[in-house]
Amino acid sequence: MTIDELPDTFHGCYLYNNGEFPYIIKKSLACLVLDGGDTECLTKIIGVQVEPGTRFIYQGAGKPIVEYPDGDSCIWNVAFEVVPIPKEHRHYLMRWNPTISSFTKKDYEECTKELEHGMFRINWSIHEWEEARRGDVFYMMRSGDEKAGIVFSGLIISDPYPCDDWNGTTKRRMYVDLACMNVMKPNEKPNVTLKKLQKAIPSIDWAKGHSGELLSEDVAMELGKLLKKK
Repeated sequence: MTIDELPDTFHGCYLYNNGEFPYIIKKSLACLVLDGGDTECLTKIIGVQVEPGTRFIYQGAGKPIVEYPDGDSCIWNVAFEVVPIPKEHRHYLMRWNPTISSFTKKDYEECTKELEHGMFRINWSIHEWEEARRGDVFYMMRSGDEKAGIVFSGLIISDPYPCDDWNGTTKRRMYVDLACMNVMKPNEKPNVTLKKLQKAIPSIDWAKGHSGELLSEDVAMELGKLLKKK
């Protein structure tokens, strides 16, 4: 299925519901991953916008739709925001030290309070940007305090682009937009701590380094195993 062929009408929910799309169904739509079949990528839905379309009176399964402006049923128009995920996507380690970053602990708290479909969005500087592309995977490494470790992960949802330095210098940096998922609460220690990372994958200097480090396939595989453990 290509992006151009994505459906824009959802026929599985007929209740008008005073113009409010049922939350449970909308939430499940945002979690879909569309298989490309024989193509080389998957398509993940990261956002859903809905609005009521044609209202009608529901007469039962198999019976024709009779349009009626005050009908209790509706065909909903659904717009999907999607990200292609190449089968050979890359993995990047982003780094966040809240003691020096422009993204503060308070910013993180606000982001976790306003999760939409279990995620929030930010942009982030990426050092090894040359091969990065939309659909790659990232892991956010917190450092500099007692909660050091992987605090969230997700998808890169833009190609790299230049912008002003987050640190306020005249230097230009490369950034990417991120869809942040699997989010740890600000007051919790991460499941995958700095100590666990250092013990399991000692080939990486987890405690320091630049943000946007391209990980090898072997390191990404080992990191994925750690994150899956409870």
